[in-house]
Parts: sequence; structure tokens; C-alpha cells
Amino acid sequence: MAMDSAHSSKQKRFVNWLTENNARFPKLEFRDDVQGCGSVFCSKDIAEDEVFLFVPFTPLVLTETLARQHLPPLVQSLDGRTALILFLIQQTLLKDASFFQPYLDMIPDKIYTALEFDDQDMEQLRGTNAFLTVKQLRSNLEQKFKETMDIVGKELREEDGYTWEKFLWAETVVSSRTFPAHLFGGVEGEVVLIPLGDALNHKSRHKATWIKTPQGLEMSGCALQHGHQVFNNYGPKSNEELLVGYGFCIEDNLDDLVTLKTNFSQDPDQERKATILRYVGITEKTIHYLRYDSIPDQLLITMRVLAMNPAEVDRCIEVVEQSELVHNTSEQNEEAIALALKQELLFIGIRNEFAMLDLMDLLIGVKLQSILEWDGRLSAPKNQAQEFAQIYRRGQKQILEICSDICRGMFSTLLDESCSESLPTEQAVFIGALADGQPVNPNVPRRVHTQDTYTLEYYKAMALKESRTMSELKRDAVRQVLMTARSIMIEHKDDVFGEALSTAFPGHGWGEETWGGDHDEEEEDEEEAMTIQMEQDAILTCYLIFESQWPDRFQTFINVAKKYDYSSQLDEEMMEDVEDLRQSLQETLEEVDSSVFDFDSTFTPQAFVWSTGLLEALSLSFHINGELFTGVLAPPCC
Repeated sequence: MAMDSAHSSKQKRFVNWLTENNARFPKLEFRDDVQGCGSVFCSKDIAEDEVFLFVPFTPLVLTETLARQHLPPLVQSLDGRTALILFLIQQTLLKDASFFQPYLDMIPDKIYTALEFDDQDMEQLRGTNAFLTVKQLRSNLEQKFKETMDIVGKELREEDGYTWEKFLWAETVVSSRTFPAHLFGGVEGEVVLIPLGDALNHKSRHKATWIKTPQGLEMSGCALQHGHQVFNNYGPKSNEELLVGYGFCIEDNLDDLVTLKTNFSQDPDQERKATILRYVGITEKTIHYLRYDSIPDQLLITMRVLAMNPAEVDRCIEVVEQSELVHNTSEQNEEAIALALKQELLFIGIRNEFAMLDLMDLLIGVKLQSILEWDGRLSAPKNQAQEFAQIYRRGQKQILEICSDICRGMFSTLLDESCSESLPTEQAVFIGALADGQPVNPNVPRRVHTQDTYTLEYYKAMALKESRTMSELKRDAVRQVLMTARSIMIEHKDDVFGEALSTAFPGHGWGEETWGGDHDEEEEDEEEAMTIQMEQDAILTCYLIFESQWPDRFQTFINVAKKYDYSSQLDEEMMEDVEDLRQSLQETLEEVDSSVFDFDSTFTPQAFVWSTGLLEALSLSFHINGELFTGVLAPPCC
């Protein structure tokens, strides 16, 4: 094996140590790459699938079992990874007395994974997932060091060299250089260090094959010409994983991703929604990953469930109950429920899909804005660690922007579809089932196009054609598919109903020339926002009752809506709440105009139950630039 003069003493000693212990690598040589990092190159041409490296198990491969054999009794109670960390510290302290010293000499004194970042390096991660991840991992590692020394401190003392700094170094060696033991017939969950094998740098999507033989490990791969660098393939690794575990990043990494976690702990329907998700294999702890080319189906399903209102949850719970009645065995039952629910959760309804995309836009927007806000405050990179952090930031922004565009394409498609006369009315509103509980005709399509049409590639293409921003699309959706308190006031500003409403609710004027949300989420306190929302709900409730007198004006909407039997879903306390609402409005509205607000024949208790239920079933909100727009899904969507 040929060598450059740099580091030749250590390299020569390492090469001799390898060959003396029966390792074979006749076509490999050590030298620095263009970035000055020690790497492995071909000294001769290598054919495809030719074995170019062999490392014997004994005595060269460092295992957790080997580590325990060399450590004192107190270490035996620790996990294998910690034992390997302590073994590496022990061997470095032994220096030339250690059999592995030639190998340890080839490992840098400091491996700049993100765990080794100083404060200035960490600043370059501000606003990203990695910033919190690294802080948490480092805190966990410090706690692990403390707990480890509490156990072994009498035998492996800090004053003898078992320090935090050494512990951190050994941890980065294990995170950046080990291989899974199970790949070579070892115990699942354990890791091993393979001298020479761990000197090969990573190249994604590169052919690299490790072969276990009775004596050791062989490696082959693609054909390589003399002078080319020899790479390993660590598997598909995101830049966050590479930065934290290995200390580098890859520009335009096709395996990169953005981690997303969902949280519905504050949702009043949390338990039922969690039940629905569990049946399709999703839990509250499920982590979702956005990639360059996709938004995972599991994330879209999760967001649809989070966006469900009680009527939509009822429908999915009904699917569960029906499957439980049909299938006998537990296994058949769970498979049937999962299959039925997955079909339902591909598209629940227009209202839910709009609500889901609004939530997705918020989730992605918050992540992206967090990164962008810090971009302008950061100084130019001053070292390689900071340059890698910038590569990581760029990748995160690109993925979020691409996925935001996919959502924009989905929203644009949905907006066009929701205004289409060809969409089956009942399915747009009532989740694939008529409000009276009868099943939908299976020959009627759930959407204008099939799932084969609505692919991510289709949505990407739609986003390219769509010139409107997401905020502009949402504003158009408010105008086209929502009946809001404001739109109702404007529409009826010249008739007796409108005049009566403006008198009863003077804070919701007709200002058509201004554009604003129902309320600003940041500027108003919780009590004020709640008051505004209650008044808007009252306006919408009254409007639905008022319009139901003339079904020809909104015939499709009213006919479908009247099938929704909300009273059967109300318990006694909820019925009392609806009656309290009616009574609170009666005196005010009758005083304004009793001919319009006739509480004896039109605004009856039954009418309030129906309109309140309809409002809950069809209510939809859009978040636009910090403002909230709320209304009822309007014709022709419903």
C-alpha cells in the first residue's frame, strides 16, 4: 500500500499493523483528498464486484464484547455502547501499550460533529431542528457521562483520564465510525469498529458491498480506475444525521429531509382522533419526514384527522364500528378497519381538505419562517463546521419551499374543484355518506378526478402553473367558498335582514372596501377573540335559519343540510347550551325586528339545533398573514 509523505510515520505503522494481522488491501493507498482530509484511493484499477479489502474479525474488529473483556467489573452493568466508549478511552490512555494504538493514531484528536460545536458554530444552526436536537443530545450525553461515572468512578476515575472531554471524543468516534453488528452476524442493536473499513468516506447511492466470511469481512463495489477515491455507502442519510453523527453535510443531498412532529394534546377530541390514527398505524409519537420529492401519505392522513370536526370524527368512528360488526376475529377486524379507514382518509371531504391544507401551510410556514428569520442575523461562515451548517440550512429551506409549493398546488386544485358543478354534493360535505346515514352510491366518484390523477407530480405541475401565492389562494377561497359574517352583512346591507343584523351586531359593519380577518390572532387577547367568534357564530346561525325559509335560493345547500340530524348527537348539557344561545339572542333580535326574527315559527328551538349542528359540520377557517377568517362552506361546494 503506497503512502504520501504526510503522516507517513503513523500511516506506515498502521499499514504494518493491518498486514501483520492478516488484513488484505493490495490495491489501496492512503493520501489526503482535495480538502486535506485523509482518504483511501486506488493504487491500481479495481473491477466491478472485485474484493479489494479484507479485515479479519480476530484480532482487528472492536466489538462491545471485546470492550467488556478489558474493563473492570463495574462496567459490566452498563450498556454495550457505553462499554465501547470507555474501552476507547482506556486504550488511548494505555498509548503504545495498547494493541490498538496504531489504529487509534489514525483517528483525529477531535471529530467535528455537531456535538463538538462551540457557541459560534451553534449560532449557524439557529432556527433549525438541528439546533434543538444538538442541544438535547449534548445535554443527554452530559447526563450519561455523569451517571456512568457515578457507577464506575471508583475504578475508572476522572483524574486518571476518564474525563468529559475524552468521553465526548469517544462518543463521536462511535457515532461516526461504527458499523451495525447485525450486518455481520452480530447482535441486533450492537455496533463494531472496523479498522481501515471506517477510513472510507461516504458517498450516497454508491455501490458498496460488505460480505461476511467465516474469517472476517470483505468489501467490493463498483469499478474504479487508478487514482480514484474509494468510498463506502453509509446508507441514506439526511444532512442533519450526517452533521450530528459524522461531522459533514452534502450539498443537494437527495436523501435529505425535514423532521415534523404533530401535536393534538390540546384537542378536545384527542382520544377519538388518536383511536382513528392508531388503526392505520400512526401514533402521537410518529415522526414524519418531508423530502425533496414528497409529502408522506401518513402526514397528510394525520393532518386530515387533526383537521376533523366532530361530524367527520363520527363518520370515521362509524366505519370502525361497522367493521367490528362484520368481522369476527381480532386480526381480521383490525385489518378490515385499517383498510376501510385508509380509504376514507384519502379524501374526507372538501371542508376537511381545505382545513388540512390550511394546517399544513401553517406547519410548514412556521418551520420555514423560523429559519428565514435567523438567516439575516448570521455572520458569514468562518470555518468548515459553519460551512456545513450553512449547507444544512439551505437544504432545509429548499425542502420546505418545495413542499409548500406542493401544498399550494393541492390548494389550487381543490379550489377549482370546490367551485365545480361536477362535484357530488353529498360527498363534498358529508364525508362519503349522506347526512341521514345512508351509504353513498359506490358508482359516484368521490372526487372529480381519481387518486391516479391526483399525484404529487400533478400538484407540482399545478404549482408551476399557479401564479397566486398561498395567501392569495386563501383570500380567493374566502371569497368563493365561504359564507362569512362579513359577506353576509355585505350581501344583505340593503334589505331588512341585513339592517336588523347590523343593529343587533354593530361591531361587524359592512366595510366592503377593507380586507381583514375576523380577528387578528396576535393583537387580540383570548377573551376579545372569543367574543368576536361568538358574535360571528350567532350571525351565521341566524343566517342559516333565515335562508332555510327559501330553499329555492340555496336549494342544494339547504336540502343536503336539512338531512343532518344534529339533535341525535347532542347530550342534555349540549341541548341546554343551544337553548341558552337562542334565549340570549331572542330579546335582542325580536326587539330589533320581530317580523324578521320570528322566534315562534322560524327561529324555533329545533331550528337552532339544526343550524348550530350545521355550523359545526361545515365551519371552516383560514389563517392568512396572522389573521383568521371563519365561515361556513358555501354553495356550490355544498
